[in-house]
Amino acid sequence: MPARSFVCFATYRAAGMTETLRRALTHRIATLAAATAALVMGVLLAISWSSWTAERSALERRISELTQQADRSQSLWKAQLAACHAAADPDKRLTEAAYEAPADTRAAARRLLTERPEGIDVCARMESADQAVLSTLQ
Repeated sequence: MPARSFVCFATYRAAGMTETLRRALTHRIATLAAATAALVMGVLLAISWSSWTAERSALERRISELTQQADRSQSLWKAQLAACHAAADPDKRLTEAAYEAPADTRAAARRLLTERPEGIDVCARMESADQAVLSTLQ
């Protein structure tokens, strides 16, 4: 009998708690508070959404400006490089084809080893200087 009375008590207690919860949630003040909270969260979402949209369009404009600026500077650097090479050796005209990857990479590697362009030496010196600085920092 005691186990059965406990089950009945627990069922009665759960029914009472459910009724209390139902009354609390359907009360006028609780309904008003929930509606106000929902309205406030909706307004905050709308404000945040408009802010995010404005920030996104500003970032897209900035990306577009930076892309155009990079294109302009790239064409400027190419023009300066071509002028530099033309001034250094007027008989030798560099074109875009000169910068394309050669079909035979072994021949190109042999040519680079025999001709030793200045840029490779400068880069190697800069890398060794970077490594020296980094080794002292560690």
